[in-house]
Amino acid sequence: MKLGKCNLWIIALVTLFLAGTTPVVEARVKKGKAKSAVTKNGKKGKKASAGKNLTFTVKGVTFEMVPVDGGSFTTTNRVGYDQYDEKHVTLKSYYIGQTEVTQALWQAVMENNPSEVKNDNGPVENVRYEDCIFFIYKLNELTGKAFRFPTAAEWQFAARGGNLSKGYLYSGGNDINQVAWYEGNSDGKPHPVATKAPNELGIYDMSGNVSEWCAEYDDGTRSTSADIGPGLARPSATFYNGSWKSSPEECEIKYMDQNEGRSYPFIGLRLAL
Repeated sequence: MKLGKCNLWIIALVTLFLAGTTPVVEARVKKGKAKSAVTKNGKKGKKASAGKNLTFTVKGVTFEMVPVDGGSFTTTNRVGYDQYDEKHVTLKSYYIGQTEVTQALWQAVMENNPSEVKNDNGPVENVRYEDCIFFIYKLNELTGKAFRFPTAAEWQFAARGGNLSKGYLYSGGNDINQVAWYEGNSDGKPHPVATKAPNELGIYDMSGNVSEWCAEYDDGTRSTSADIGPGLARPSATFYNGSWKSSPEECEIKYMDQNEGRSYPFIGLRLAL
């Protein structure tokens, strides 16, 4: 029996929020101690946490997941420039990508590269929310893991620096030129990941470069806060952090936007686990 595209989309979406049970295929996973992140200019960032980074290799492409210790905070989401939405959230511990998903990793998993500005080390962009669901579904098949989108609350907590937060305006500092590629320094294009300074957890590009798709709600397993779930993510998804074409205001941690899942050359994704 053949499955239609709609059914495949539903299967992928449901699988995305379930624990991975598929055996590992062409993937290697290595645990290592969390190291100080080093930027292009040689500056070191703080250790991620008392936990360990996870290193994955898929078809020769390596990426790292940074541990984020659970904690409580008040989200501050600015929809556009005037509307604010605050919620008190308590999160359980999780992992989040040290960088945005690169074009090399997308190519290894999907065997295509939809990005407008091609660069193996650049963030994948020009991807719809639905495209990212299929990417994560296939990545989970290859690794036997349960990668997913971060929830909006998880994304913002990690961008702030988790429990090590210093309260910066942007992820990693108050000087946007040190931490982000945006309209003022990007030359009208995205740049290779991890070429600006990291934040307190050693995570890169959580302000600027490309905006990142997030799940709007969690499924009740990653948060103890009733006011952000439970419920699966809606197709009308959330994206955060501004991009290479954004103003400084749009690169602030609290800035977010939504659409119906269209692709743009300034939206990519970051993994959670």
